[in-house]
Amino acid sequence: MADPTPDPISELFVESFNLDLTDLHSTARVALPTGGNHTDTLELRDDDGNFLCFVPADASPEMVAIAYRLYGQGLNIGVRAGEAAAWAKLRHLIGAAAATEAS
Repeated sequence: MADPTPDPISELFVESFNLDLTDLHSTARVALPTGGNHTDTLELRDDDGNFLCFVPADASPEMVAIAYRLYGQGLNIGVRAGEAAAWAKLRHLIGAAAATEAS
């Protein structure tokens, strides 16, 4: 009887997957899972190589590129929201300081 455990994902598969992502003009990158506990997944990494999430090893490079693009859009929206909140707080503080100086 054959062993039901799947073959571990190879470094060559990861390299090929990343080349496919490059061909799609995506900056997404995948890596072998650290710890070796996830034999059927890959780690999706950000531009700095930080772990973002697990993706199924049988996912297409197109789907991983889309997921990464959506992550980037969400990150940018969050950054812009944080910047808007910081500017609002700064305007409030400047307004409060100007009001106290005027009196």
